[in-house]
Amino acid sequence: MEKTISLEKTVCPTLDFAGVVDQLWDVVVVGAGPTGSLAARQLARAGAKVLLVDRLSFPRWKVCGCCLNGRAISILERAGVLNDVCAAGAISLTAFELRAGGRTATLSLPSGLSISRTHLDAQLVRSAIDAGAAFLPESEARLSSLTSDYREVILTRHNESISIRGKIVLVCEGLNRRLLTRTTEFHTDIDQDAYIGAGVVAPIERGTIKMGTIFMAVGRPGYVGAVMLEDESLNLAAALDSALLKNGLHLGTLAAEVLQEACLTLPVDVEQLNWQGTVKLTRVTKPVAARRVFVLGDASGYVEPFTGEGMGWGLSSAVACVPLVLSAVKEWDDSLTEKWKLYHERQIHDRQKWCRRCGYVLKRPLMIKWLVSVVKYCPWFAAPAIKHLNAPWQQEECPS
Repeated sequence: MEKTISLEKTVCPTLDFAGVVDQLWDVVVVGAGPTGSLAARQLARAGAKVLLVDRLSFPRWKVCGCCLNGRAISILERAGVLNDVCAAGAISLTAFELRAGGRTATLSLPSGLSISRTHLDAQLVRSAIDAGAAFLPESEARLSSLTSDYREVILTRHNESISIRGKIVLVCEGLNRRLLTRTTEFHTDIDQDAYIGAGVVAPIERGTIKMGTIFMAVGRPGYVGAVMLEDESLNLAAALDSALLKNGLHLGTLAAEVLQEACLTLPVDVEQLNWQGTVKLTRVTKPVAARRVFVLGDASGYVEPFTGEGMGWGLSSAVACVPLVLSAVKEWDDSLTEKWKLYHERQIHDRQKWCRRCGYVLKRPLMIKWLVSVVKYCPWFAAPAIKHLNAPWQQEECPS
């Protein structure tokens, strides 16, 4: 009998706001997206006393491409949560259709899943709770004082603030990185030419767009991806030139222009949808570790990804950090920060270089039109990229 999961129920806190105070937590994880929730789950399973905190309630929607590539899938499988993700309604992806300048190239995908962030994130939070992690939503965190034994974190909810203690703090709060902006220990370099993200989910009639296919349209204002979700709605995610917004154009207008240039027709009026935007996407946080603090996922840096790369980076960090964090919980050593920086440089930053090259091509209309034409008639030309994106994760844990 297949396992089924209730998708719409609120993920309730496991303790009240005041109940987190009189405890010394081994690990406080700030941000309950996929990276934070998976890290909390793996650490709790290893015996750590974990508090998972997020400023929002769950389920919640988020701007995202909603795609998991082969790398991300292999990580979820090894972590033991892939079955739960599939039971939450994930759809298998079998094709990638790229359009630019009226030209179309279709490629087969060896693996891939689409699932809304509403359901994916909520399910991973539930998995963390089932593993023994405590969960406290609707609580915003900021770093405070440092002692030889713990890091103080201030939590705020509805204008009420409390102080908690954690031996280690994992910052997994994504692009918004509110916690990091409130401390002088970290700074972020933002690419001034970076696109901003935008997204929306639209209900559509059944059968009006192919299930299991990622559609990507590229034009002068940026690029737009579209994929069907488990509830038969259409997820749209875009990276758009923020300079054009200064001219008074709206997100929906730019997205519609991209689709028109690429000759991709969707069964919705894209321009009239209620698009939500993000901050500029491409950025890097320095350093990615400080005393008793490690930065993971999008909070550590972001490069406009391609078919699920960003999710793979975050999930791999969540699993790889476990031995390092457990060692830090047992006894802090300043060398641990250097070990995490080295791991991040070798495993994450180096892979992001590949996406930077993809982003370079996507921002050059003539180059991408030429590429689409080549791939249409010579699919083998794209084989290295497909293999790179979907290669199973080779577990290389950060040394403890």
